[in-house]
Amino acid sequence: MTSGLNSAVAAALSGLDAFSEGINTIGNNIANQATTGYAVRSVDAQTARNAGGRAGAGVLDPALVQRATDAVQAAGVYSATAASNAASALSSALTAIDQAFTGSGDITTATGSFFSDLATLASDPTNTAQIGTVMADAQTLAGTFNSASGALVQQNAQISTQITQQVGQANALLTQLAAINKQLQSSPKDAALLDQQQAALTKLSSYMNLGTVPLGDSGAVAVMSGGTVLVDQAGAQQIDVSQPRPGDQPVLSTGPDKSPLSLSGSGGSLGGLLAGFASTSAAGKRLDWIAGTLAGLVNQSQAQGLDGTGASGKALFQTTPPSVTPGAGNTGSATLAPSITNAGALPSNGQGYTLSYSTAGWTATVPGSGQSTALGNGSPLTLNGMNIAVTGTPNPGDSFRIAPEPGAAAALRLTTTDPAALAVADPYVLVAGTVSASGAVTNNNAGTINEASDSVTATPTGGAAVVPASAFGHDLEVRFTSSSAYNVVDKSTGSTVSSGSFTGGNANIAVAYPAGGAAAGSYWQVTLSGAPAPGDVATLNPGGLNSGSNAQRMSGLWNTADATLPGGSLQGSVLSLIGSTGTASAQAKSLVANTASSLTTAQSNLSKVAGVNLDNQAALLTEFQQAYQAAAKVISTANSMFQSLIQVV
Repeated sequence: MTSGLNSAVAAALSGLDAFSEGINTIGNNIANQATTGYAVRSVDAQTARNAGGRAGAGVLDPALVQRATDAVQAAGVYSATAASNAASALSSALTAIDQAFTGSGDITTATGSFFSDLATLASDPTNTAQIGTVMADAQTLAGTFNSASGALVQQNAQISTQITQQVGQANALLTQLAAINKQLQSSPKDAALLDQQQAALTKLSSYMNLGTVPLGDSGAVAVMSGGTVLVDQAGAQQIDVSQPRPGDQPVLSTGPDKSPLSLSGSGGSLGGLLAGFASTSAAGKRLDWIAGTLAGLVNQSQAQGLDGTGASGKALFQTTPPSVTPGAGNTGSATLAPSITNAGALPSNGQGYTLSYSTAGWTATVPGSGQSTALGNGSPLTLNGMNIAVTGTPNPGDSFRIAPEPGAAAALRLTTTDPAALAVADPYVLVAGTVSASGAVTNNNAGTINEASDSVTATPTGGAAVVPASAFGHDLEVRFTSSSAYNVVDKSTGSTVSSGSFTGGNANIAVAYPAGGAAAGSYWQVTLSGAPAPGDVATLNPGGLNSGSNAQRMSGLWNTADATLPGGSLQGSVLSLIGSTGTASAQAKSLVANTASSLTTAQSNLSKVAGVNLDNQAALLTEFQQAYQAAAKVISTANSMFQSLIQVV
């Protein structure tokens, strides 16, 4: 009987140990329910068996404590975490871009006001108050572009800092994971170490997309991202971040050989930040293109008219000269000197050109667009919007990167604040009759000669009388030798500089602008109407300062249709930029919501397997407490029986 009581007590004591372990385990679960990486533990109390035919011996001591885990669900959390953090980082960057263009850098309103007030001035060209308004608008316009550009530059500087900081934090996690791997070799499947490992992997997945592969049965894992191994048996590979030049796209690499680390668009906050940097840079280049194009077109229009002193208009806006970056592997002696001939014809994505040389000659490509143009050999090379002088001798394989308007938005400034510098007037005004040196008009015409319209064109109308640039700015007389024929005479020399025919009730006279100026290659063209008689005269007199025609043409730059510009006009180009960034920002915000929902689902799926369910733990705690009390009752009963036996003996 004593033997039986001893066995009962031993079995009860093993139960007390097992049930006590169960109570402690549940307490640990409850205390760590919010700890990142913690997986719920459970106690597996297995029966201890005696030899056949004998009663059980209680439970095995110590009881087996198991850590719940599911590698598939954990990997789902890592992936969803990376995607969610990438979306948030990119959304933040795109929102900042949108705000740069619609906040203090509201380029749509600033440019619209400038051109609208120019149109108002055209109807009252001598209104000094309105001229002052236009000049103030120009100052505001420049400041708005400066502000938008500054916001983008600051945005990328902040992104670069964040990338550097997060790379440092990722490196610390990689080092920690390598240390955990070593500890697991000594303590295989240690639950506390596996908790630390999962917490580190979860945090690392917030920075980049990652995958894991088991290293044996100890619980140690190899960690990879984008096909690059970051942690293996040998330890951790450190990530390095570099920028070839200030402002360039940051580049991530690993290991002593600087192997590129490629992160996808869902590659954690680092992937999102890199994508945000690229988007900000692209937006900045497009802004530079708009600033350079706007400045170039306005300056060209200025050169087509007369300012308040009667002189040909000068540049209103400061522009930046093109920059040339030779390829690192160039072996020839060639140097390139580009000049802008038509700002509106430059690549609208702001990427400029890459010129490459081969035995067939030069080829120009627009990065990011796939556009390619064969330029041949010689100098200068003629390209859309540019002439490029080549000196020296290139070798096949040489290349050059040309930025036509580097930093144009940041550099946009007024060249003058003098209201008289605004070229409001046309270069000529038509007067029927002759004009004396004092300005007196004598009109003895028998017929009628009127100005129907005037314009600036790159190609004169067919049949137009073309006056050479050498006579530009001189007093010109249109002398009719018959009702259908006329000569254009330079009054300063008395020589005939062109002739034409008056047919169908009109005639066109095109005066070439001087070479070397912003208007070079263009013509001021006037259309005559009426019914002239032989001997009739009309004078083209410079200095018609009460004319607002040039201001009207300048105002039309804003919304005049131009198929070569994105959006079909300068206004369309601005709206296209604003619209695309706004749309991208809205789509990114939607992606943030979607990826956050996916992360919640992934976390819930893992929690069902490895999370702490308080209701379940409460029920288990009650069971263990009752079992503990039952085992204690067995011992108490056995003790009473021993006492009774002792008394009987």
